[in-house]
Amino acid sequence: MRRRKQRWKFSLLFLAIFFSLPIIAAKIPVLAEQKPNGKPVIESPVQETKVAYAAKKGLATKVSDKKSKASFDALVYFTHSHEAYAPILRKHQQAVTAYHNTENIQSLGKLFTNHFKQNNIQLDLLDVDTQKVMSQKQMKFYQAYDAVRPYVKKQIEKKDYDLILDIHRDSAKRNLSTITYNGTSYARMAIVIGTKNPSYQANEAYAEKLSKKMADLVPGISRGVIAKKGAGVNGIYNQDLSKQSILVEIGGVDNTEEELNRSVAILARAIEEAFANTNS
Repeated sequence: MRRRKQRWKFSLLFLAIFFSLPIIAAKIPVLAEQKPNGKPVIESPVQETKVAYAAKKGLATKVSDKKSKASFDALVYFTHSHEAYAPILRKHQQAVTAYHNTENIQSLGKLFTNHFKQNNIQLDLLDVDTQKVMSQKQMKFYQAYDAVRPYVKKQIEKKDYDLILDIHRDSAKRNLSTITYNGTSYARMAIVIGTKNPSYQANEAYAEKLSKKMADLVPGISRGVIAKKGAGVNGIYNQDLSKQSILVEIGGVDNTEEELNRSVAILARAIEEAFANTNS
């Protein structure tokens, strides 16, 4: 009788243990598979997470990194409006001279309009032929900045521009004014800042940021920021009218229209990435 009761208790215990095994097994962590070096192989689940970074407040910068306006507005004008490029003059069967009254840097305005538009920049071209005005008023060549100044001043009083560009052609020859990158040639660009302007540091900050961005896009395309002052130079270049005003020299006398076109495209993209893009 006693043996029968012991067998019965043993059977109940066996059944209890048997049916409890799945529950116990679920509670015990499975050992990780071992690699030959003894370190465990652990696979983490893939998670898609979005991280939001809070904007830093109270950070003082010379150049604003974020625009509050819906559009980025730029103004382009040509103080030396008759500066010419030899290959373009030859293309239009004109005598090769340093200056020309029709086939000149101002005739590149359409390139600027197209490329700036493609980069979401609202561009205004100042409608004034400065050197024609100088001829009419019998002004000397060194007075070009005085001649264009009232037109620039009037325009920026009508509209709040985010960037103002005075476009020039350098006198440098091809070996200095051209860069080849990935088999494609570009007209090199230099940014000139007049340090006789009392607030030139603000203009210089825009120039440095733009120069760096151009170099990031095409190494060597920027000749850097050139500070000018002293005897024989203007030293202000009307940059005292706006802290966002800079002078850009695009190419030299030997650059082709195709090279200039590529460089204007780089300039527009650099402006968009450095200033106009609110996410940059």
